[in-house]
Amino acid sequence: MRIYEDLRSLQSRLSVIKSVIVLALALVVVYFWHLQVVRGKYFRELADNNRIRAVAIPAPRGPVFDRNGRVLVENRSSFNVVLSAEPHANLDAELERVGRIIEVDEEQVRDRIDGRGPRFKSVVAKADASEEDVAVVEARRLEEPEVGVEVVPLRAYPLTNEAAHVLGRVGEVTDRQLATSSFSDIEPGTVVGQAGIEAQYNRALMGRDGVRRVVVNSRGVEVAEAQQEPPVPGPPGTLTIDVELQRAMDEAMGGRPGGAVALDPQTGEILALSSNPAYDPNVFSGGISPAVWQGLIKDPETPLMNRVIQGQYAPGSAFKVVMSIAALDAGVITPGTRFHCPGFLNIYGKTFLCHKKEGHGTLNMIQALAQSCNVYFYNVGVRLEIQRISRYANLLGFNAPSGIDLPYEASGLIPSPEWKMRTQKVQWFPGETVSVSIGQGGVTVTAIQMARLAAAVGNGGRLVQPHLIKTLNGAPVEFKAPVDLGLKPSTIAAVKQGMSAVVAPGGTGWRAQLPGIRVAGKTGSAQVVTHARLETDKKSHQYQPHGWFLCFAPIDHPRIAMAVMVEHGTAGGQSAAPIAGQILAHFFGVPPPPATTVPPPTPVPPGRPRPLPSPGARVADE
Repeated sequence: MRIYEDLRSLQSRLSVIKSVIVLALALVVVYFWHLQVVRGKYFRELADNNRIRAVAIPAPRGPVFDRNGRVLVENRSSFNVVLSAEPHANLDAELERVGRIIEVDEEQVRDRIDGRGPRFKSVVAKADASEEDVAVVEARRLEEPEVGVEVVPLRAYPLTNEAAHVLGRVGEVTDRQLATSSFSDIEPGTVVGQAGIEAQYNRALMGRDGVRRVVVNSRGVEVAEAQQEPPVPGPPGTLTIDVELQRAMDEAMGGRPGGAVALDPQTGEILALSSNPAYDPNVFSGGISPAVWQGLIKDPETPLMNRVIQGQYAPGSAFKVVMSIAALDAGVITPGTRFHCPGFLNIYGKTFLCHKKEGHGTLNMIQALAQSCNVYFYNVGVRLEIQRISRYANLLGFNAPSGIDLPYEASGLIPSPEWKMRTQKVQWFPGETVSVSIGQGGVTVTAIQMARLAAAVGNGGRLVQPHLIKTLNGAPVEFKAPVDLGLKPSTIAAVKQGMSAVVAPGGTGWRAQLPGIRVAGKTGSAQVVTHARLETDKKSHQYQPHGWFLCFAPIDHPRIAMAVMVEHGTAGGQSAAPIAGQILAHFFGVPPPPATTVPPPTPVPPGRPRPLPSPGARVADE
């Protein structure tokens, strides 16, 4: 019996030992599986990089040309001083040694190391280094083998500030971009488009990086090259921009804050686009410093904003073109419909003012457009009502992006009762329609939308899609064909006649006249503060109205349509119309408009005496 019990005890101990052995073997198997499968890629990379490493050769982005083949964007060779790909255990000491050789921004280097991604990717210590820096580094290679020089293509913008908001800029891909599906296959540190055409057509302009397989020693220093696959440059792109017209537009704007855009009214091709103030995209190519970046984004003048597609402004009297189209097409008025303007309109318990104190007298629609009479269009707005105004404005491309091939386009706003109830939870009041009828009261538009409106009137009632790209890699890029708005031919003919009278002698846009070229246009002056505030602070530039001018020419067969907006330019006829005249003069090759003297005022028909001062709009277009 005793022997039997001893045997059972021995078997139990053997079972425990067997279980421990099996468990240990299982743990060893799991551990081997973890090393070879789960972390296999990491160890293979570690092993390979102990001897051979793949060094990317950045591919040049595709060059960009204007419509006549002139260079807008190109690439130039530059030198980057880099630190070796080894983990930087003693970064302070490394930076101190590099700092003794050349001047570097230590904080920027630390940021690059923190976000460099792949373990064995070299870190740029100084981008776009000078030839002197390169010579010093190369002379010290034996003493500092961890510091080297790479030749990389750098984006170059020969026009500097000109067309900056069209062309855009490049920069290293951001963490936020890497987190999106659009950049899922992009390596950290890759240069991508960040604005303008560079961003919109980033994938098309990017080439395919090459690779150098190099043999390295135990310190990660290259000792030989094993293999090389050359990069594939990005394909070229051609824009619709005419660089000479672009230069003329920038010169005409003269650095004034605002925006201007000219397009082909038949096709929607953008011929020139200027936004002020601008910036130099070359600053971004080699890696912008945090201090410079902060200065740009905190600048109250917002130079990075494209005012043509992102600036949302009240159109003021330039909106009277929309009102005329809507009223004529809906049959509310005819070109001969007359209203009397004594300088004000009393309605809905308020007094709404015209910009001309003594009034315009009795006018028809053509005369009202030419003189930009507020009272006439107050009456038109009351008869149209807000629903029809909103519907026709939407039909003409407002309240939505134009579809231009640039990122971050704004949509503007055409207010309506539904919009007000949805956003403010209050009903629409009839008096608000009166303000909307002269482009105030919550109406906001972009310059590209206004240029498209001018094009639609000029081409006979077709809405074009503005676009900038013409060809990519030699192949034409297709866009939407112009959309027929279904407007009555008589409507377009009458509005053309009224816009022609705007630029004729005595019209508010007379400063845009050209010798031998018939120009049609419309001025606008949009309030930015209340009338009372403007009267109180007349000398404050920041409270002055924005000046607008939209136009097309020649009237019968237009080749160009344009919108010009000058921030705080006061009267559109004084600030924006002369700029448009200079641009048109360059386009047609004729002398610029004689905008130095003001013509004598036209006779004023007798009207009723003026009322006492009361709330309203009194902003002169001329």
